[in-house]
Amino acid sequence: MVTPSHLDYLRILERWPAYAERFWWNDPARPDLGCFGSGYNSWGVQTNQKYLGAMAVLATHPELDEAAAGCSREAILDRALRALRYSLATHVSGDHHCSDGTRWGHAWISALGIERMMHGVEALEEHLTDLDLAGLRRMLISEADALLAMEVQGTKWARDGGNKPESNIWNGAILARVCRMYPDDARVPDWMEKAHRFLMNGISIAADALDEREVAGRPIREWHVGPNFFDHYALDHHGYLNVGYMVICLSNIAFLHFACATHGWAPPESLHHHAADLWGLLKRLLFADGRLLRIGGDSRQRYCYCQDYLLPTLLYCAHYLDDAHATELEAGALDLIRQEQAASGDGSFHSRRL
Repeated sequence: MVTPSHLDYLRILERWPAYAERFWWNDPARPDLGCFGSGYNSWGVQTNQKYLGAMAVLATHPELDEAAAGCSREAILDRALRALRYSLATHVSGDHHCSDGTRWGHAWISALGIERMMHGVEALEEHLTDLDLAGLRRMLISEADALLAMEVQGTKWARDGGNKPESNIWNGAILARVCRMYPDDARVPDWMEKAHRFLMNGISIAADALDEREVAGRPIREWHVGPNFFDHYALDHHGYLNVGYMVICLSNIAFLHFACATHGWAPPESLHHHAADLWGLLKRLLFADGRLLRIGGDSRQRYCYCQDYLLPTLLYCAHYLDDAHATELEAGALDLIRQEQAASGDGSFHSRRL
């Protein structure tokens, strides 16, 4: 087994921009902005955010093969920057609007797209203008303030309406990220307290309600709102045993974990709450080639959405939990992606199968 390298990922991803170009459009009202996909609120915005993350990585990687990408480094960088500026301008704190006439933000899921693009924003750092940095700060602080008023929930059963493990994690993660990025802000103590509350109720179980061990200066029981997982770490999400969202939970922990490692930030004490316990079950629900064992089925196209977030989960489990099996699974999961792209024949992923 050969551990995948950065170049293995790069050689796959750099075949995608030429295909993706057919879904790019320039904002007719704002020539400084552009967007991948519909540009609508919610999933349209999040599609563009993931696009800019991918394009930012390509644009700033020193070993990019422009011939394989079908476009120059400068063109890829331009797409990444204008996609980011679209995201900042169309936020509720911005001065523009999405293609459907609305502005995005301050929703339970807004932080998800932001967290999934932030590695790209970090890659673009030396290319960001003062205006970009001001817009980024404005957007992130606006989201952090909105989350102070959002309820933290936890129920084992989806039917009870409070099963929110993944959103608790990504909302806690963005609050902690904003605290680390802007430590000079007077609201940092409030943001961090709410971050701990969200994170401690991500991978939460009933036993937490009685747990006297201290995390972030308080017994776990004082942070606890409700269990989102069963005691054996099974997850009833979207109304079924959802292996995919067990992956999503760990992937959002992974994003902040690697951001902390990159910047030298101290991770919040609550970040890794029960992550090792969940991984202990999850790794038994993966085939040897990295494909999810969806024993509860899927409410979406199988082996796409949640499967795609297995890679950051595996990288996290190899890096933080020091699990060599995660590295083996990473090689298999990446090879599945490579095979899917080869079958498509145009640099895209999944297209023949979908």
